Amino acid sequence: MVNDGFFGVVAVWRFLTVVFLVAVVLGGGLFYAAPMITFYDVRSSAKTEDVAALAKLVSFDSVRAGLKAQLLAGDEGVAAPPPSAVADPVGATGNVLKDVSKTVGKAWDQLTNPKAPKTPIIPVVDVDSYLKPRSLLALTYGAGEDAPKFDPATYEGKPPMPKYSFMSLERARLTIDDAERGTTTFTFERKGLTHWELTHIALPKAGEEVTAASPAG
Repeated sequence: MVNDGFFGVVAVWRFLTVVFLVAVVLGGGLFYAAPMITFYDVRSSAKTEDVAALAKLVSFDSVRAGLKAQLLAGDEGVAAPPPSAVADPVGATGNVLKDVSKTVGKAWDQLTNPKAPKTPIIPVVDVDSYLKPRSLLALTYGAGEDAPKFDPATYEGKPPMPKYSFMSLERARLTIDDAERGTTTFTFERKGLTHWELTHIALPKAGEEVTAASPAG
């Protein structure tokens, strides 16, 4: 009887251990797959123009700010954000004084040398045109800056599959490669145990198509 009870406890312990290991493996797999699932959810919701679903999957304010910075920066790249007045009050004050000195300097140059070439006007960028469902769908196809005028219906073959380029507990980056335009990177941030949200879209850079088409040796 004692042996039967002992072996019964061992059997139960082994069963619980197996259940625990299976749960850990399944949980880890689900956690790793969650950003990929979210990407395909964004693509599907954009294709069906499900605005309500996109509102839960995309942080439009963050994506808008990131796209605007990239489109205005052009080939020069995106500058680092200015110092925070809370985290770095000295740096923030210096940044304000620097901007004021630049403004005063430009005004003085225009007064003393009116024939000097003027600062080029910053082009108007319609960032919201990139955030429409059809444009978001085009971005998931790797359309890059051509997203607002890209028609996914004309895309030949199967839609490109995303690949992981980075994964952590809080953030994941997936990439879409296009032979002509380059690589588009989608950044997802974890907002819950398994809920991820699209927070940034990095457009392909000029000349990147050569790198994308020629894998490193």
